[in-house]
Amino acid sequence: MVIEAKVTMNDLAHTEEALKRYMVGMQFPFGLLITPTKGWVYQDVYSSFSPGSVKQVEEFDSSLLWREPPPDGPLQFEAYVQRWIEALPDYPAESLPPKLKDIVEAYVLPAVSIGEVRAAHPR
Repeated sequence: MVIEAKVTMNDLAHTEEALKRYMVGMQFPFGLLITPTKGWVYQDVYSSFSPGSVKQVEEFDSSLLWREPPPDGPLQFEAYVQRWIEALPDYPAESLPPKLKDIVEAYVLPAVSIGEVRAAHPR
């Protein structure tokens, strides 16, 4: 799973397209685009080798995920989301949106348990 964390979403279509291209190029089956207030889950259905094969499968209120208010700065928010991902084993899975919950349980938690969570750049 690839995660794009943004403090603000000025151009959803452009950001979504970039995420889809990255998912296809890196062969990630799932993607998460998340802001402090909203989140979107994407899945590559492998109908082609283009971003068109990546579909949005869920939209949710991400403000319900946070135990404390997220920071305002872009780099701080990225680090905050990464810490949240790393803490998912202790997070009540039933409080996650349905599609995200399925992906977290099947793919993210096993990766976290063996230390496979990495940032795209140093934090």
